[in-house]
Amino acid sequence: MKILVKKRYKAELNVDVIKRVLSYLNLNESFEIQYVRGDGRNLVIETDSCKYYVIVSRETADARNAFLAQYISTVLSQYIEDLTIKRKELNIFLLDTSDKAKTDFIIDTYRVAKTLGINILNESDLGLSTIQPYNSFIDWKNARVNRQQYNSANQSSYAMEDEDEYTIFGKLYGANGKESAFLACQLAEIARKENKKLNFVQVKEHGTETISGTDKKLLEHYGVNVSEGSIVLKDKQVRDRSTCRKQDEFKFNLLEKYGKKKCYLCGCDIESNIIASHIHRITDIDNSNIPDDEKRRQAVDGNNGLWLCANHDKMFEYGIITFNRNGELVINPTLKENQIEFIKYITQVLKIQDIHLTDEFLRYLMIHNKRVKLGL
Repeated sequence: MKILVKKRYKAELNVDVIKRVLSYLNLNESFEIQYVRGDGRNLVIETDSCKYYVIVSRETADARNAFLAQYISTVLSQYIEDLTIKRKELNIFLLDTSDKAKTDFIIDTYRVAKTLGINILNESDLGLSTIQPYNSFIDWKNARVNRQQYNSANQSSYAMEDEDEYTIFGKLYGANGKESAFLACQLAEIARKENKKLNFVQVKEHGTETISGTDKKLLEHYGVNVSEGSIVLKDKQVRDRSTCRKQDEFKFNLLEKYGKKKCYLCGCDIESNIIASHIHRITDIDNSNIPDDEKRRQAVDGNNGLWLCANHDKMFEYGIITFNRNGELVINPTLKENQIEFIKYITQVLKIQDIHLTDEFLRYLMIHNKRVKLGL
């Protein structure tokens, strides 16, 4: 039996670790270790009948990405590209099964891996009930939202649903980039089962503007549409002179400002029914007498928008409702009384939160209110 280990992990994936892995695979044969160049924190165990790829976690689960998630896409790529005629298996082996390896964030990694058909050899050592794969986009998204209520720091990616597609906004730097690729593979599998497509929008981070060539090839294997350029994270740089009607950057900035894709006014969170609504309209921005760079900045500015359902989006655009300078909801007084009552009935939020009522937001709002002649 032959076992391949990358030279850079020679000390960590030592004979003791190898023997522990073999015991879980019920392999009792003698073995020869070969140290090879390349990336991948894993063992490749080759027997006469099967080739086992085993991703090995870090020894201590002291960081959610660094423990396991950041290593998976690299090994998954190698596994897929291996055209051996032997049977193949892709597994995970956990060096830490303590409480540190059982946080909600790390359990999510296990569930994502299982969605991709990756087995956890020593899952029973965690002492948890059976870890289930994700069954749908909503299943994964709800679990993610629940986790972020407790810890929203270091979010590596956003994902959202439109009518016939999903979009993931993936940060590209370091462990975040590797986790984003890993999540995208899972979402692509879910999208395929739901007859949808998946778009991967690259989000520039710490100077990294493109996903690695290996990960891009992996995403293409799963049928993911990878954006050609990257959008910029938390600064005002621009990459071209157009107003960018595709609006990926605008949607990302709304996610950064407001969070989950749900109607600001009624709370509807059926994502395919939620619109990235501009306050100062794209048409008016295009027709304004300002430099092209400023047009593009306004078109993608998170302060120039709200998540709104189809009903509230049209009401806002046509001047049926708006907000005054204090952020209070204003309903067009020319409506019939029963129409006004209906709007109040379907509207839960009657005032923009102070944290969202920025000077830039108000500037766009006053432009809008002058257009619709309401809320001035």
